[in-house]
Amino acid sequence: MRRGGRAIVIGGGLAGLACARELGNACTLLEAEDRLGGLVRTDVIDGFSFDWTGHWLHARDPEMRKLIQERWLGGNLLEVQRRARIYSEGVWTTFPYQFHLYGLPARTVSDCVLGFIDATLGPGGEELRSRPLANAEEFILRHLGEGFARHFMFPYNEKLYTVTCEHLSAEWGGRFIPRPSLEDVVNGAAGPAREDVGYNATFWYPREGGIEALPRGISADLSADVRLSSRVERVDLASRRVRIASGEELEYDALVLTAPLPACARLLAEAPAEVRDAASRLRAVSVTVVEVGAKDRGGERFHWAYFPEREFAFYRIGSPSEVNPALAPGGFRSFAVEFAHRGVPDTKRFIELALEGLSRCRLIDRDDVVLSRARTIPVAYVLFDHDHAQARATVQRHFERHGVQLAGRYGKWEYSSMEDALLSGREAARNLA
Repeated sequence: MRRGGRAIVIGGGLAGLACARELGNACTLLEAEDRLGGLVRTDVIDGFSFDWTGHWLHARDPEMRKLIQERWLGGNLLEVQRRARIYSEGVWTTFPYQFHLYGLPARTVSDCVLGFIDATLGPGGEELRSRPLANAEEFILRHLGEGFARHFMFPYNEKLYTVTCEHLSAEWGGRFIPRPSLEDVVNGAAGPAREDVGYNATFWYPREGGIEALPRGISADLSADVRLSSRVERVDLASRRVRIASGEELEYDALVLTAPLPACARLLAEAPAEVRDAASRLRAVSVTVVEVGAKDRGGERFHWAYFPEREFAFYRIGSPSEVNPALAPGGFRSFAVEFAHRGVPDTKRFIELALEGLSRCRLIDRDDVVLSRARTIPVAYVLFDHDHAQARATVQRHFERHGVQLAGRYGKWEYSSMEDALLSGREAARNLA
């Protein structure tokens, strides 16, 4: 970007905020909603605070850790040791599944241990070990084996992504899946094993304000021109102009997009047919969250729990008040029950299924429920199908040829963490320097 030039950042989620902070007063940040934060937001209703699904903060980058600890959430941080569970075959076990077979039926334990040995060391896994992997199904079978695949990995991922693992590419999320050694698997089958496995074994969460305290902290650190309720309707890459819903047109020297990549492509005044076609093939999974508040009657204590079996329509339940008791009134417990889907949700049905499931798992007494409501996140998880990589690359190349920076989980159309979004926004700004 030329000296004295102006950058426009579209989207005020974590990536957009980090980018705008880095660019300083040479930046205009456009946010369609009436508040910053994107999906990193917290709503308070009847004394319960609900984030838009679970947002747990993991920070490894030294600069980012310092900013979070000392500036954005200074004095307002809890460090939490993860307490994650899995409910299957009528029992609660510890997450990750592949490290914690203890407590499951003996036949399931045997399936998983023997399958793991065959996949990683035995003749049954030799073929997959010898060649590139074609899809998520092969990734799971190669690294975990048939038992882990059948009892947890296949049904859970198919429930989350709404397609079979055969139709997910091998890039779908492997870096977030902890891979055990044989010793880990055997020890986890023989008895209780250590819980500090995986990238999210510990995490940060605000003491006050819910997860929205983070974008509020970042926004207080901005010197950029921030415009709320400024939905972008058109982007003209040739003339370097952006038109917002009010009709106002803004010129830019540099442009950063953090909104969902296919939506950004649809904003273009002109684009080659191949780019529009590629954007149309970028798909996502929607998530409807049923938020429940009820008197605390005990039951299994967890921050979140996974439900792989088909008898439950939801894939995960979070319990925000277990992470931070301040998120619910005294004597009450909160739950966020997550349903993945594509298309228009039947929210009344989801609410009923959530209450039924919570009751079946002995987490609530239905007579004690004081709050139940549903809300939908239309673009929640990028769908890593076999069109994803090529279609994304086509759209990204078009923006890159025009000097546009893409940032964040949705701007880059990937699966990534909160810290990844912050780092991506920072990187986009530094690329413009």
